[in-house]
Amino acid sequence: MKYPFPKNTLYVPLILLSMIWIVFLFQLQGFGQYNCYGIVPRNLVGLRGIFFAPLFHSGWKHIINNSIPLAVLSFFAVLMYERIAYYVIIFGWIFTGLFTWVFGNLLSGNVTGCHIGASGIVYLLASYVFFSGVLKKSRNLIAVSLIVVFFYGSMIWGIFPEEYLPKFYKEDSNPISWESHLSGGAVGLIFALITRKYGNQRKIYSWENRREPDAREKWLWEKYKETLSDEDRTKLEEKYGEKSENDISGNDNYWFTNDSR
Repeated sequence: MKYPFPKNTLYVPLILLSMIWIVFLFQLQGFGQYNCYGIVPRNLVGLRGIFFAPLFHSGWKHIINNSIPLAVLSFFAVLMYERIAYYVIIFGWIFTGLFTWVFGNLLSGNVTGCHIGASGIVYLLASYVFFSGVLKKSRNLIAVSLIVVFFYGSMIWGIFPEEYLPKFYKEDSNPISWESHLSGGAVGLIFALITRKYGNQRKIYSWENRREPDAREKWLWEKYKETLSDEDRTKLEEKYGEKSENDISGNDNYWFTNDSR
């Protein structure tokens, strides 16, 4: 059976979704009900949340809201960036959690806050896919970046503290972890900068890189010189000095614009 996409573009989202949903099913049975397996900023016990926080969710709404963008963005990341996406997900997972552990709750002063949810990974992938596409200047990658902006552009508000945003909606009993969102976005940008020279790049066409004229250009140049009088040929040589034919052919302004007759 032929797949329209490489199999790993389906495997990675399925693995990520399976991980968070299996843990969520255990949560429904009471697992982790009295213990925080999320990130508790600047607390030694909270360090375990760097690895476990993305697997835990506060309820059905929380996990569903994270599942859809996690599947879509991980699919695009693997499709467009292939093996690089694996490193971005694995190390981005760790660094996003680490940044949240270091900088979390600094504004609120609540040292006991427990940050859970896969939204930090969602922001990591959204940021990486967008910025990497822009930095690589590839039409295909930029197109994917625009798709991300179109569907998930409103996520930008999630990196700001809730207390500083207008209340356009009913306040949730579980506030969002804007610190993990901001951490994921920052880590995604950092990885996009680091990997900008790796993986898919903008296609460089032959005429963009060529320093020497091809056979057709040389033939046209010779034909053009044959049409010149001795006086015009002398003027042309004075204008370009002792430059070679290759150098003159590399000048965008030479084609049939130097005829002074």
